Amino acid sequence: IGVAVGLAISFSRTSDNDDISVAVDAADAEAVAPVLPPVLEALQERKVLRCGIYDRRGFSFPNDETNEREGFEIDLCKAVAAAALGRSYSYELVPTTGANRFEKHANGEFDVLISGTTHTFDRDVHESSSGMGFSFSTPYLYGGMTFNGVPEFVKCADDLSAVGDCAGILICSILGTTWYDTTKELFPASNIVLTKDQGESIQNLIDGKCNVIQGEQYEAPEVVVRGFGYDGPYGQGKTSFTKDPLAMVTRDGDPEFAALVEWVLQTLMLAEKENITMMTADTFAESVEFFGKEMFQNALAAVGNYGEMYTRHLAPISPRLEINEINDGETTGLLYSHPLGKVDTVGPGPINGGVIERILQRGFLRCGIHILNATQDATSDKNERVELDMEFCRALSASVFQRTPDNVSFQSYSDDDDIYLALKNGDIDVYAGGAVDVGSDFLLPGLSFSNPYFHEGGKAFALVTQEADEQWADFVYWVTMATIYAEENGITQNTSNEMPLVNLFGTGLERLLRDAILAVGNYDEMYRRVFGQNATRVGLNKLNASPFGPQHYPLPF
Repeated sequence: IGVAVGLAISFSRTSDNDDISVAVDAADAEAVAPVLPPVLEALQERKVLRCGIYDRRGFSFPNDETNEREGFEIDLCKAVAAAALGRSYSYELVPTTGANRFEKHANGEFDVLISGTTHTFDRDVHESSSGMGFSFSTPYLYGGMTFNGVPEFVKCADDLSAVGDCAGILICSILGTTWYDTTKELFPASNIVLTKDQGESIQNLIDGKCNVIQGEQYEAPEVVVRGFGYDGPYGQGKTSFTKDPLAMVTRDGDPEFAALVEWVLQTLMLAEKENITMMTADTFAESVEFFGKEMFQNALAAVGNYGEMYTRHLAPISPRLEINEINDGETTGLLYSHPLGKVDTVGPGPINGGVIERILQRGFLRCGIHILNATQDATSDKNERVELDMEFCRALSASVFQRTPDNVSFQSYSDDDDIYLALKNGDIDVYAGGAVDVGSDFLLPGLSFSNPYFHEGGKAFALVTQEADEQWADFVYWVTMATIYAEENGITQNTSNEMPLVNLFGTGLERLLRDAILAVGNYDEMYRRVFGQNATRVGLNKLNASPFGPQHYPLPF
């Protein structure tokens, strides 16, 4: 066994004293991920939130005058710290790179990763460098990779050419990122120069070691690159080659902390929508008592709302794209799929005693649905929504049982409390049509929600599973996401084999996405089968595709 010892420099801050302290730690590169206590429990003793970051202007970068690190992602760290620890919060910044961030996270070197990390299928289920999956918040920023640098070679990159006049193209690409994963599929290895971070990429551009760098709207605008000292010709590509929903990342197996991180972000967005600012933070209504009565107010008091953070840190770099605006709930849709990532990575098969294994042994899926009782207003819209819920259960059945959508036992309940109790007791495997809100996450701990697939009456509906079985929760999440991915990519029931094969749940379930779409079709096909072929999709239930409309939409509190 080879052991490598390195130095990690950590920067610590408190809300009352912003002096920097430096600590040097030895790290065993091949250490097994330790069994760690829940973060909120550890914070009671440690009193310091540790955030994994890496330097990028606007996100986490030393102030030119004070040398204090500041930025959008630093503010996210502060907001989570304030929510968890109160207004006299303390936080520590632990440097990471694209290549080591997940290993460091798995080893417990920090509590939450806030470093421009794209939420992908493989990272959710079985990230290759750490051998484990992670939990992701709702994205706090949406972007996509473009090629930038010397204009003649930027055009080569946009044209995907490395021959003839373009033979000299050298693209600096950051190891361990979705940018690199994409670039190595587009260009020969001889045209790629690996770097550890964006700072090294820009320095290589200055030194002539590469003529193209990668970046999103905020990563490589000319003002940032000139700020590093580059004085040559500079252009930005016109084509975005990736989708990058950037999210905060927590370790699997810690649902209470993951919920706190999620609802801090929801607070920042809701406050912008309701025009509540840093100065008026105490007017933000608290709806739950979980880890201190004023936790959401504390987060707002620390950094202000989402718009204030953006104006303070990112507006000087680049205008706010429409996709990063707050959705008004009426004009544009919210259905937006996350990238799949390296789905050919072979993960473990169904875990012993887990939900997937139990479903396979039982021979059918048990799906809980919420029906209307005789005293409720049985409108046709609500009945149709339940039919849509049932469609998602059939997709799950097809994914588990390989093209068999009807191995489902639908179990009906007229009260949400009864459904959640059935889920907790293992009487059902999934609740189709659960409303996503702060009360469900905090007051009913241990639940995992898929991406919302339907919005109605101010509520967001999703598939709900037990958080305790992370493998099943991930399976359900990505089957739901697959229906949106298929619609975005023009894949239908008849062309379901265009969906990628997936080895993340072992080789026995590699057809899970194909079989889901073969069974029920893409989201639009499901929608029209339930609501009518001539139904018009309106508001949030539309696809949000290029040109993208606002994607930030605060969930109900």
